[in-house]
Amino acid sequence: MLKITNLGHASFLFEEENYSIITDPYLDNSVPNLKFPRISANKVLISHNHYDHCGKEHVTIIPNERDIEIKEIIVPHDHHNGAKRGLNKMHLFKMDKYLILHTGDLGCIPDESISKQLMNIDILLAPINGFYTISSKELKDLVDLIKPKLVIPMHYFKQLNQSGYPDGGQIEVFKQLIPLYLEVNDYSINVSDDLFVYHALIFNKELQEKEND
Repeated sequence: MLKITNLGHASFLFEEENYSIITDPYLDNSVPNLKFPRISANKVLISHNHYDHCGKEHVTIIPNERDIEIKEIIVPHDHHNGAKRGLNKMHLFKMDKYLILHTGDLGCIPDESISKQLMNIDILLAPINGFYTISSKELKDLVDLIKPKLVIPMHYFKQLNQSGYPDGGQIEVFKQLIPLYLEVNDYSINVSDDLFVYHALIFNKELQEKEND
């Protein structure tokens, strides 16, 4: 079984039997009101070297003889072919039976040569900030283009603990554009085919480091 845990911002922990991956851990003080949990995994994936995505030192790497195939796809971090914010790696991998795409800080809709590689995605994790990344509207366009079974928005402002960068309420726009969603009132969920009756998952909580640790 695949378990997904929201670590905040664009960082997630993916776990299946005997293997785990963390995407885009952030450095402390790089994302408003978030402190990255000290946590362990078999592999860490970094989309780019901005402080809110490259905190690999916060993760304890557990050696594992097993490995999984991970495809890296380079895309711009902006609408100017990377001229403003550089380039970004999307990571495509399979855990349990699910094909997962974590886009990192995707800055524009991929061109046809790239989008053709993304047509069989089960779970898409993509940002909606709208300034540093694509917006909710652009994510909806991407979803319509590649048709993933489930989309998880990331990199947006959360009212619950005032975390993340201000974005003008992008999550509310997302809910209007993709109205068939499940709000997860926790920071983890076990994935099953039953979830695909929804078009999206929205995590209301983030796994956080305790202040007194």
